[in-house]
Amino acid sequence: MKGNFFGIARIVSILMLFTMLFTVPASAHEQSLAATKISFENKRLIFDLMIDQKSILEINGYDITKETTINEEQLTSAIKDKSFEYITNGLTIKNNGVEMTPELEAVSVPDFANVNMKLVFTSEELIDNIQIDYNLWFENSNGKHKNLATIEQGENTSEFLFANGSKQLTMEAGMELPFSTAMKQFFVLGAEHIWFGPDHLFFLIALILLGGRFIDILKIVTSFTVAHSITLILASLEIISLPGAFVEAIIALSILYMAVENLFVKTATYRWALTFAFGLVHGFGFAGSLAEIQIPHNHFVSSLLVFNLGVEVAQMVVVALLLPVIIYLKRFNWNIWFVRATTTTIAAFGLNWFVSRTIGIELLPFLSI
Repeated sequence: MKGNFFGIARIVSILMLFTMLFTVPASAHEQSLAATKISFENKRLIFDLMIDQKSILEINGYDITKETTINEEQLTSAIKDKSFEYITNGLTIKNNGVEMTPELEAVSVPDFANVNMKLVFTSEELIDNIQIDYNLWFENSNGKHKNLATIEQGENTSEFLFANGSKQLTMEAGMELPFSTAMKQFFVLGAEHIWFGPDHLFFLIALILLGGRFIDILKIVTSFTVAHSITLILASLEIISLPGAFVEAIIALSILYMAVENLFVKTATYRWALTFAFGLVHGFGFAGSLAEIQIPHNHFVSSLLVFNLGVEVAQMVVVALLLPVIIYLKRFNWNIWFVRATTTTIAAFGLNWFVSRTIGIELLPFLSI
């Protein structure tokens, strides 16, 4: 078994070197992300939106899977053409039940990857009771679009995450949103990253697919949890950072490796150690998703911990649901074919993700998620 382990480890080392040399950013727009600052000035509400440029290009008719280069002139033109109309059609803000009038006050492209649009909504009365109905970019992101809004009222700040399940915000001017509201949203965000993130979910399934003694499974899952928690915290606090494209490619490689290993070993008592190493990389992946939402610094640590808690609970739910089934199936002679079929499917996804994330080619396009 040790010979097999070190032989496969050498292959992994070569593939990791290949990844470092040839990794390129993925071309697919997997998730649309935005951050907004909301503030009040007498009869005006300022909605200062920062959105990734791909989301802007999509609503202006660009095929972002084919467009390889977009210059600043094209991007600025895209903002002016349809963006304001699109946003005001999908964003309704009312003061005391009366719809406010929108105006595009300023547009800028601060780092070319993002677009900043400052919208001002005007009311005939002083800002009092606000209702925001947000329905933007969900149709172009399979419902995955997220917009973290920071509501600034003097020295007080609150957060609210506009997402597919939370499109409406109602609040009174001068009143902070309950801290628990944002924390619930970050918990759900962490859980969704496991349940609706196929790469992390497939890695977790590959980890436990062989079954085994409860103590061995516990060591495997615990080592993964500890490892990704370490790098999630370090990366989120900007103590350590790795290129996002490299991290995503290694995550795909970890899925491929675990699946292939399942085809050649019957038990994996040593797996907790390798899982710890791969878990460190998955932590950088979690941190990348969290960083893109641009959490305000005053609530950063608490949001980070709650997000991580959501990840852990989601993992435990997956293990609790699947592990009893996996252990039960081991009593049947045909279980070996079930394991091989499942692990081969996971390996195919892992290989496809690895190739697409390193050289930008969909090896198996029908497996794209």
